[in-house]
Amino acid sequence: MNILIMGAGALGSVFGGFLRLAGHRVALVGRQKHIEAISRSGLKISGLWGDYTAHGLIAAEKVSDFTGTVFDLVFLSVKSQDTLEAAVQFTPYLSREGIAISLQNGLGNAEILAGQVGEDRAAAARVIFGAEITGPGSVQVTVCADSVLAGKAVPGPNPVLDHKIREAVSALKQTKIPTEWVEDVHPYLWAKTVYNSALNPLGALLEVNYGKLADNPYTRDIMDRIITEVFAVAGAKGVKMPWNSPEAYITDFYGRLIPLTAEHRPSMLQDLERGRRTEIDALNGRIVWYGNDLGVPTPVNEFVTKLIKAKEGVTSRVI
Repeated sequence: MNILIMGAGALGSVFGGFLRLAGHRVALVGRQKHIEAISRSGLKISGLWGDYTAHGLIAAEKVSDFTGTVFDLVFLSVKSQDTLEAAVQFTPYLSREGIAISLQNGLGNAEILAGQVGEDRAAAARVIFGAEITGPGSVQVTVCADSVLAGKAVPGPNPVLDHKIREAVSALKQTKIPTEWVEDVHPYLWAKTVYNSALNPLGALLEVNYGKLADNPYTRDIMDRIITEVFAVAGAKGVKMPWNSPEAYITDFYGRLIPLTAEHRPSMLQDLERGRRTEIDALNGRIVWYGNDLGVPTPVNEFVTKLIKAKEGVTSRVI
């Protein structure tokens, strides 16, 4: 396969590096220092799945540098706020029979992607492993809570697209990244969103890892309220979550999910530390947006959304 990673940050680099190690032709679009280091010395991957160096990657700062190249598969791994712009940029380089898969956090990205490339060429994946860039040209896989799950961006019968997504999953199965195809990925995207919405804003505001949030009775109470609101919105939208109640999720959240990722520092905290915009609008902010549309109150999600937006403004002025 001829594969493009649109947004070769930590997560995108892990996908691109392992796909290259599996023998695929892989092009990366990312930030200058990271891309230059990869072009010079290869991409170094370390962490949970072993230590490797992927050579032969094609790397550039913008997709237009790949003029004349057509890609069979695009993995979209940019921040949620950059989804449309990135999709517009890579669409001319996506083959007619090719597909694009969103690997992104939050809700709404799959619909934006489908609106740009077409429903028959758009997919989404629930990614619940973590990675960090440890230096230019180097990434580390830090945590893995479950397999990557991939399915159609827009639910409904589409056997041709299902087949193409299965082919992409087969390519990932050749790597160290555990991946499965699912008929409907959206309940899992919502499940990841409730997880991130509960943990990321509080971890970013308090500057602590996930485990410390679970250990504190005050943050536990706030997270319980965030989770309950997300489930109420999901129910109003007709989304069938993998858990039958917020109480069932909360039990799993503290008993299984957080222990798997207790040492993880939220990406939202890293964004604030670097003076970048966060993905709050695709997480708690999106829940508030849906809630307003459906008449479902979401006061705690609205409050933490406003706190993060206030923090973004303070951070950007300081830096």
